Amino acid sequence: MAQTVDWSPEPWVQSPAFFTHPEFDYSAGYRIADFISDLRLNGHPFVPDPDQRNVLAAMFAGPVGATYQSRHLKWASSTVAVVAPRQNLKTAVMQMGVLGAALILGARKIIWTAHQFNPAARDTFRDLQQILDENPAVGRGATITTASGREAIQFGNGSRIEFLARSKGAGRSLSADVIVLDEAFALSTAEVGALLPTRSARPNSQVWYASSAGRLESDQLRITRDRGRAGTRRMTYAEWCGRSAFDEDYTCREPGCSHEFGTPGCVLDDRQEWQRANPALGRRIDWDTVEDERAQMSAVEFARERVGWWDQAKGGAVIPLAKWSPLGTQERTISGQIALMVDVTLNRSHAVIGVCGDAGGVPQVEIGSMGEGTDWVVEKVDRMLADHEVLAVGARSAGPVASLLPDLRGVCKDAGVDFVKVGSTDFGGQCGAFYDAVMSGSLRHMADPRIDGPLAAARKHQVLDAWTWERSRLPADADAAPLVAVTGAHALYAQYARVTVSDPLQNIW
Repeated sequence: MAQTVDWSPEPWVQSPAFFTHPEFDYSAGYRIADFISDLRLNGHPFVPDPDQRNVLAAMFAGPVGATYQSRHLKWASSTVAVVAPRQNLKTAVMQMGVLGAALILGARKIIWTAHQFNPAARDTFRDLQQILDENPAVGRGATITTASGREAIQFGNGSRIEFLARSKGAGRSLSADVIVLDEAFALSTAEVGALLPTRSARPNSQVWYASSAGRLESDQLRITRDRGRAGTRRMTYAEWCGRSAFDEDYTCREPGCSHEFGTPGCVLDDRQEWQRANPALGRRIDWDTVEDERAQMSAVEFARERVGWWDQAKGGAVIPLAKWSPLGTQERTISGQIALMVDVTLNRSHAVIGVCGDAGGVPQVEIGSMGEGTDWVVEKVDRMLADHEVLAVGARSAGPVASLLPDLRGVCKDAGVDFVKVGSTDFGGQCGAFYDAVMSGSLRHMADPRIDGPLAAARKHQVLDAWTWERSRLPADADAAPLVAVTGAHALYAQYARVTVSDPLQNIW
């Protein structure tokens, strides 16, 4: 069923507070929804409700003929995120999506991840097993692996769904057409760094987020939320929550309300708020159940898990995500001259090369390369010097990257390119310039979780009358190296850039 760019959703059971998506001419989502409607689960029809059909339509929007193997016919959205309180629709719509992806749209491998192989993930695995059992046409030829930690379903057509517990390393050696990030509130930036590069070799891949509202530690999900609410190219975002979750003027009757059960005039007792946040309320979720939850749960838990309030983000963010996220792009548009900055993580597990260049008159920063260890870095910089018009290469004069300085200086000398050792005082100025560029909106960046995560966790390290990015006092799953690299690249580009005719062929690292 085709839909035009004037597409409007089917009538919602409960419209989401936020629903952003690219415009589209056609969606395979309706075909998927119709296919799912013919299946049974636990003896009942597994029929998408209107809200789920609308999400599926945006999820699978794209040109006619698009599949996960079509390199030149791309999905309108490479990222899909669904945020809603528990037991409403998000896990079911992801299950419907993976069945359609695997059985109709050519996804050869799907990775379904959760914070750990928890009851929710096991329930999904069992639901899919049950669908195979109850629907012989779907289950024909399928094999199921139930060994703990190796759970997987392989369909008769060869498509495979693997279930993984997330970790910094899980998924690093795998490749997938679809990555499902369930329980995304617990998703760390390091886990994203392990999983998302597995899509890079796939011709038309997607990543799907499913979660209830974010917690204090949900930096990665908060980045996704901010981009989704604002509307981002190649992203579908649907969020169900109460109006009080985002509208400061829609609040309790009395200022300073404690939100505790029984407090007169508390917005958490507003049944309209419960309905707005829970599209399944009155159908799959009983009103009595929510009333019991309100009486038994803490105010913080009820607000988050049933009304969709996000825990307040950790204070002290150097650069607010509200400033950073709108400057992101998913297109690599740098051409012509570039500057490079190399850095190494404190534990020396990874090295990163930051890049800055011109993108339509605005400096754009991105990660040119990031990989395990350090033995690849000098050779990669040497290749970039040969392939691109590199203005300068920089690295901190001390710290983990110091071991690479002699070799970096050597390849730069051979190429006739300046090599800049950046001391603490100069780096303080670079950090200040980067901060000013973001706050004024005069910088662009590749929307990359490898940068977003360190930026969300970033702290200032005071150096006399300036500051630099803190390197040591950060969460265990965060390291400032990517942020250091793009900060330095931005400063070096600003220092060395000159007007030149751009060569569009020089836009691939």
